[in-house]
Amino acid sequence: MTKRFLLSILSFCLVAILAACGQKAEAQPQPIDEKVDTCAQCHMAIKNNGYAAQYVTEDGKALKFDDLGCLHKYESEHKEDKIAAQFVQDNQSKDWLKLENASYVLASTVPTPMGYGVHAFKDTAAANAFIKEKGTGTVMSYTDLQKHDWKMDKGNMMPMEGMKHGQMKQGETGQHQMQQSDMKPAHQ
Repeated sequence: MTKRFLLSILSFCLVAILAACGQKAEAQPQPIDEKVDTCAQCHMAIKNNGYAAQYVTEDGKALKFDDLGCLHKYESEHKEDKIAAQFVQDNQSKDWLKLENASYVLASTVPTPMGYGVHAFKDTAAANAFIKEKGTGTVMSYTDLQKHDWKMDKGNMMPMEGMKHGQMKQGETGQHQMQQSDMKPAHQ
């Protein structure tokens, strides 16, 4: 009976170990390294300023963006990417939030890094407080965000260190290209 009992316990442990090995870890956001990280869409330096976004693919690759609008533009142009999770920084705390759990404010006259005018918050109360403080904006849900017409307003871009947004030009492919004059590399 002790052999049978021992074999049962050993079998149970083996099954538990195999089941645990088969489980994938949940995708996690990667920290922003301001010295080297650049936006996958517009190639501008990414700041840890409460506007960064990212998605992690099923194979663990993190693609980072300086503005939520850049994430949405990139995603719409790269539908082949198998996305495991998407994240956005809370505008106030800079903590990472799952894209589907955040509350958003469309305030196109309040600058964002690339002028898309969408700001992310941990909850609706924080979003409403932002609207009250700024005197403008509309609260958006994740569902609203998916239907949003992402338009860049170059007049409402945040200034970037070492570069003026006027130094960007639209290339033939529709992607932003930086002019080489008077720019510091993002990873200096």
